[in-house]
Amino acid sequence: MNVFCVVGQIEQLPSLKETANGIKTCNVMIKTERAFANSDGEYEMDHILIEVWRGLAETIANVAQIDDLIAVKGRVASRKVIKDDRTFYNYAFVAEKIDFLSSKV
Repeated sequence: MNVFCVVGQIEQLPSLKETANGIKTCNVMIKTERAFANSDGEYEMDHILIEVWRGLAETIANVAQIDDLIAVKGRVASRKVIKDDRTFYNYAFVAEKIDFLSSKV
């Protein structure tokens, strides 16, 4: 099973782009508070870049506002890169469903 679910606030507005094949895509950066305090008693934030495709990308690019609270369900995608005879894996969080939990509008 390959599923992730995260709730966080939009930190940077997504910018809609189009691939050479005409597929719409964008990335949305969200911030979410960790469930535990650090050694200083402070709750740190994680910043997660979410990859969004097709109609969902168009929707989020058109309606998203900074600090909107969203829930994202999706999958983790791995991409293999070979450089100088070494293999690296890059990971992306790909959204399959996005729900707006609250917004400024």
